[in-house]
Amino acid sequence: MSKFNQNVDLNLYKTFYAVAQNKSFSKASEDIYISQPAISYNINKLEEQLGVKLFYRTSKGAILTTEGEELFGYIKSAYEYIYLGEQSVKNSKALMTGNIKIGVPTHIGDFYLTQRVKEFHQKYPNILFSIQSRPTADMVYMLETHRLDFIIDSYPINKNNEDLNTKKLMSVKTILVASNKHKEKYNSIIKKSQIKNLPLILPSNNTSTRRAINSYFKKLNVKLNTVMEISTTEMTLDVVKKGIGVGWIIENVLDDELKKELFKLNLEVNLPKIDIEIAYINKFISYAAKKFIEEEIEK
Repeated sequence: MSKFNQNVDLNLYKTFYAVAQNKSFSKASEDIYISQPAISYNINKLEEQLGVKLFYRTSKGAILTTEGEELFGYIKSAYEYIYLGEQSVKNSKALMTGNIKIGVPTHIGDFYLTQRVKEFHQKYPNILFSIQSRPTADMVYMLETHRLDFIIDSYPINKNNEDLNTKKLMSVKTILVASNKHKEKYNSIIKKSQIKNLPLILPSNNTSTRRAINSYFKKLNVKLNTVMEISTTEMTLDVVKKGIGVGWIIENVLDDELKKELFKLNLEVNLPKIDIEIAYINKFISYAAKKFIEEEIEK
C-alpha cells in the first residue's frame, strides 16, 4: 500500500464535495460556512492541481463534468466511510458495541473474572469479550502489540516496558489438594521435610505463579518434586481427581462441589499467598475496557 500523500489538501476536497452535493457554489458556501469567493478559489485550485475541469458553471447551478462525476464517486465513498467511522466510535463510547480483549490464566479467571464479566455483559449485552489464557510473557507481548486491552495475572508481571501500568487487586491463599481416595495417605500434618516427597502438579514454569512458588520454596530450602506441569485449573483438577498427584490451586477454587472429590492437605508451613494484579498500557486500552475496569475491577 502506498504511503499517504501528505501534500493532499483535504479542504479542497471538502469544498468540492459541498459544491457537488448542493449543485451550487452559493449553497455550498452556506453549507460549510466559508465565503463564496473562497469556494470558487478552492475549486479553481483543485482543477489546476488535477489538470481537469470539474464543474460547468450554468445559470441553473454547478453541474459536474465527466471527470467531476468520476472524482465525486470516490469522494462520496470516502465521506460515507468517515461517517461510518464516526458512528462506530460513538457507539463504542456509548457501549452499544465494542470488544474487550483480556489476558488471564484460567486459575485466576475462574474465580476472579467470570462473575465480573457476567455482570458487565448483563448491562452491556453488545460488548464482545475475547479472553486469552497464555504464559505471562506471551500475554505481555500481546499487550505491547495491542492484541490485549489488559492482563490480570499473579505478581510479578514482568515490567520491562515503561508504558506498562500495574496495580495490585487482591491477595489470595493457595492450597494443595488431593483426591479423597488418598485421604488416608495424607491425613496427618505434612512436615516441611516431607514436602519434597509429594508428587506435585504445578502451574507451567513460564508463569508468574510458578515463579512465585519456586522462589518461596527456595527460601525454605525445600526441593519440589514436580511430576506434571499444567497451565489450566480445569485440567489440574481433573488430573488430581484421578489420583495422579497433589495439585496446587488457589483456595477460592475449592468450592463445596469440589470438596466431594478433593480435600485440602494440612502442611506444617504456610503456603505463599499470590498477589493478583492488573496490567495495561493507557494508549492502547479501548474505551469499553476502561469502562469494564472502572465498573467491575475497581468498584
